[in-house]
Amino acid sequence: MDHFGIGAAMVGMTRLYSQTARRTGRTTALLDSLKDGDRVCCATTEETRHLERMCRDRGLQVTIICLPIRDAQRIFEKGTSQGLTIFDHTWVERYYMAAVERAQDEIDQLQRESSGWSEAHERTRAQAQELARWHEYYPTDRKGL
Repeated sequence: MDHFGIGAAMVGMTRLYSQTARRTGRTTALLDSLKDGDRVCCATTEETRHLERMCRDRGLQVTIICLPIRDAQRIFEKGTSQGLTIFDHTWVERYYMAAVERAQDEIDQLQRESSGWSEAHERTRAQAQELARWHEYYPTDRKGL
């Protein structure tokens, strides 16, 4: 667990940014910057279809692909674009959010696995104490056993 709440604050900050940046013209700015031969990566098939329609309406010859956030390396399976490869703003936001959540999970795991006071560790300690009591009465190093 992130004892100081830094991860939660980063998640909140990312969500706040995403919400306040809505309807500020990012998609329009993206469309204005695109040139024939460019490629745009979107996070969902719905966003991909929406952007394809907008590009078609503008007469742009660009490639719009859906790229999984958790498997961004798959971009290299698509080959090199003729122009720029641009990540849609929602893809970038989701990528950052996934990175923060992954960092939170890793911190939780590191803390859980390196701590000695979790429930699993308590059970192990209690079992060791019980075994030690039995070994006092029935030592295993006696000859003939």
